[in-house]
Amino acid sequence: MLPALAARGARIRVVSLRPGGAMAEVLVARGIAVHAVRSGGGRLGPLAGFLAVLRHALAFRPHAAHFFLPEAYLVGGLATLVAWPRRRVMSRRSLNAYQSAHPRAARLERWLHRRMDALVGNSAAVCEELAAEGAPAERIALIPNGVVTGPTGTPREAVRTRLGIAPDALVILCVANLIPYKGHADLIEAFARARAALPNAVLVLAGRDDGLGVAVMAQAEARAVIDHVRILGPRDDVPDLIGAADLFALASHEEGAPNAVIEAMAAGLPAVVTAVGGTPETIGAAGLLVPPHDPAALAEALVRLGSDAALRAALGRSAAARAAERFSLEACVARYVALHAGLAAGRAAAAILPRGA
Repeated sequence: MLPALAARGARIRVVSLRPGGAMAEVLVARGIAVHAVRSGGGRLGPLAGFLAVLRHALAFRPHAAHFFLPEAYLVGGLATLVAWPRRRVMSRRSLNAYQSAHPRAARLERWLHRRMDALVGNSAAVCEELAAEGAPAERIALIPNGVVTGPTGTPREAVRTRLGIAPDALVILCVANLIPYKGHADLIEAFARARAALPNAVLVLAGRDDGLGVAVMAQAEARAVIDHVRILGPRDDVPDLIGAADLFALASHEEGAPNAVIEAMAAGLPAVVTAVGGTPETIGAAGLLVPPHDPAALAEALVRLGSDAALRAALGRSAAARAAERFSLEACVARYVALHAGLAAGRAAAAILPRGA
């Protein structure tokens, strides 16, 4: 999104509360200034972040400060109350379940809500939670996620060969970091139940291991499917993996609006996903929805979709059309441009980008 905004003439400075990684390198290569806070962590981390944001705000004198994710909102929101840019905008990308473990931070977030010019959710479910937290209704706007779409150019067979997967295998792909709420335990159980009906199925898990990897492998071994599960870790070739898969699965217990699902949809990959948060409004009728925490229902949906090539093709076409209509990067960028231009003109966020639009 940021390079596209820069191409439209925006001057952008990114302040990251963590040391720069691969995405920072990508942004710098595209001409976006990235300044990473090197606090060394610990209790001084938030203070170092506060001072860094304050310093950059005073030096850069931005027309607007835009905060992504809770920590950035807390640190940056407080810092810019001192530096006082003309507009302050927060974007929330997930449901607010994280607040239960951080009640004081949650209270601070709610205090900041009334000091923002706009509060942006990436799904109606997220916007509804912001409203329930006391955010002024006229300041809440909906901007769905946007993804880059298009063929990868890598042959499907080549990707499968690289992964050691047979050409005729039914590949079920899940792209999600190994975090408890992503529901990997439910997915492994469902896969084990579906194996009898889908004997050539292979489950491919891509995503950073945040501590569940050993448990996931142990569960797969206990359920006698370890030979049919590939745990790949973090990947930079997700489009290739999507192109090599037959269907996508996500068993999350909570979601704001999962990008992985949108990327799968954009590539025409049919999906089985849990009906949580913003996922139902994301996928609409272009995939199969199942209840969360229900491996039996998930297994049934995997068998239904895995054993019906015609259904997979039909849902894949619907998913690609829905993604092109609702979740293109171009549409996402246009909405952010409209939001900031409208705020600069004195309009309310909800009037610029109505939640029901």
